[in-house]
Amino acid sequence: MSYMPGVCTFCGTGCGHYLKVSGTSVQGVFPSRVHPVSKGRLCVRGWNIHELLGTHERITRPYVRDSGEVTYRDAIATLVSALSSYKPEEIAFLASPRSSNEDNYALMKLARLVFKTNNISIQAESGHRNSLDVLYKGTGFAGMLGSLEDIRKAEVLIVAGMDITTQNPIIGSELHYAARSGSLLITIDSRMTKIAKLSKKFINIKPGTMRQVFDAIAYYMDTQQWGNTKSAHYEEYKKYLATVPFDAIEKETGVLQSEIAFVAERLAKAKSAAVFFTSGISGLSHDTVASIFNLFVLADKIGKEGCGVNPIAGINNLQGSFDMGCAPDLLTGFQSIDDAVVRKKFEKKWKDQLPASKGKTVEELLSNNSSPLKALVIVDHDDGIVRFSERLKSLPFVAYIGSFTNKVAVYAHVVLPVTTYIETDGTFTNAERRVQLSSQKCNPAFDVLPMWKLIDAIAEAMGKPFNYEHASDVMDEIASLTPAYEGISHKLLSKKHGVQWPCTKDNPGGTKYCVPHNVAFVLPQKPYAAVQVTQEYPYLLMVGKAQHYWHQNNIMHKTFIPLREYNATLLLYPDGYVAIAPEDAKKIGVRDRWPVKVVAQKAEMKAMVMISDDVAPGTAYVPYFIREGIASFLLAYSDIVSQGEEATIPVRIEKV
Repeated sequence: MSYMPGVCTFCGTGCGHYLKVSGTSVQGVFPSRVHPVSKGRLCVRGWNIHELLGTHERITRPYVRDSGEVTYRDAIATLVSALSSYKPEEIAFLASPRSSNEDNYALMKLARLVFKTNNISIQAESGHRNSLDVLYKGTGFAGMLGSLEDIRKAEVLIVAGMDITTQNPIIGSELHYAARSGSLLITIDSRMTKIAKLSKKFINIKPGTMRQVFDAIAYYMDTQQWGNTKSAHYEEYKKYLATVPFDAIEKETGVLQSEIAFVAERLAKAKSAAVFFTSGISGLSHDTVASIFNLFVLADKIGKEGCGVNPIAGINNLQGSFDMGCAPDLLTGFQSIDDAVVRKKFEKKWKDQLPASKGKTVEELLSNNSSPLKALVIVDHDDGIVRFSERLKSLPFVAYIGSFTNKVAVYAHVVLPVTTYIETDGTFTNAERRVQLSSQKCNPAFDVLPMWKLIDAIAEAMGKPFNYEHASDVMDEIASLTPAYEGISHKLLSKKHGVQWPCTKDNPGGTKYCVPHNVAFVLPQKPYAAVQVTQEYPYLLMVGKAQHYWHQNNIMHKTFIPLREYNATLLLYPDGYVAIAPEDAKKIGVRDRWPVKVVAQKAEMKAMVMISDDVAPGTAYVPYFIREGIASFLLAYSDIVSQGEEATIPVRIEKV
């Protein structure tokens, strides 16, 4: 029995751990005391990753719907035959933000080079893509500008609309440590989260007004002439700030002008400051991220130690998935598919032409019944895609590639098993751009292929083999095409606890915090559009995550301790819950755990009341996917729910 180092693959923090390996099984997990991010800690999910790896719910043999279990050769032949019968615009690939960089790169190459389609994307992506778009426009870096190691060096820390102690507990504990050591920790949120309770300053805002609050802070900073006026587009930004309704800020957002002034002064005069906000499925809009970024540009808190605008990924390789070009308009390293010079570089390396026009996301194709989509390849994905179940049933061909059984695989005509992440080598890029190597810890428990090798076999069956002998070959190819990964190799990573890109041959140590050559303000694109209550619908319903079941995904389904805690919640609230303030409970005439009906204009649902001081009067809060009825309700408002942290739905709440 041995203890082997690795990387936790739950969330985007990228903690270091040791797995207790015996033969092909994992018996336990322990934290790495010397890891620069986790520093000897793991959260409740990380402590139980071995339960997932020990599950019996593995996919062990290839499967074809009309034939049952078959060989890889026959399953691949069926897949290739099916996909070859469709036009490129009729084919799409749904990559997984939990797959390694090597696996996602190979899939992206398969889609574009072999099947000539740019229809490739990941789910749970809107929030992180919004963040990357803003940061790339403003600095040229499509990733977190700061470093998790620098949290304790910041004088001022701001958490914007994120229950970080639940979503990324290790980062939350770092923020708490910094606050106890003297940093000013400020939380700006519409709900009293755990991090808000640990903060020295909590600014409670009306739901959906995050952007206005950050603009108001910038407005006050600019009027006091405390800000940086040298960055590009300052004059246009100043004109934008002139439109901020500062005199009506309390009415609009619920925040006093004195609180706005306090944050503006402390932020402007601090030597270092960083802001943290969630991305992924519950991220912020493009314009809200732009307002947060612009405030930090104005405060001159970009490109310095202890500073940064930091989107925090909720899924372990969400950042790496975009780095690998799993988007309909991107190649690796956020290089645009529209750039003919970039495209030519890839064509020269891959020895074939690539499709030049942008593709569409899988969500766009599935949500539009008139789209040309006929064939879909889904990789190791969470249950969220099942909300398109009717469309999935209607597709002529669906293939599923994954390690574990789940609700997605039942829609597949072909199922292809792959190894888990401990049964092969691979790299993962965490929220702070840290690329870490997870080395193979045991032989596969079943006769299954690593995903990068399976993809190569599919390409070979199409007459275009990639000729990879090892996962390190894939990373070498990534490095040759991706400037930010130029100096990265498995050999380098085997000696370190990861390297933060940009990592070049001249800078093999990587980049802790990004220092842009030029910084530019990024102007918001749309006017304010805060949702208002009405007499018929007097409450604003917010949507978010529950303590122990923050995503309805394959990992949480198969880890006993987190699932037990979720089930304990359901013992108290078997129909799911909607949290409301005590005074609103009195108005409605209900007590804790009493049933209610939540009615909106387009849908309604039944749930139980959770009376909580964490929720402000006039608002309500429901977690994602906690029960099917709630999921159906949210599906009717998928356009609003896609706004993530800013999603608000006017409702009325009736006692049942």
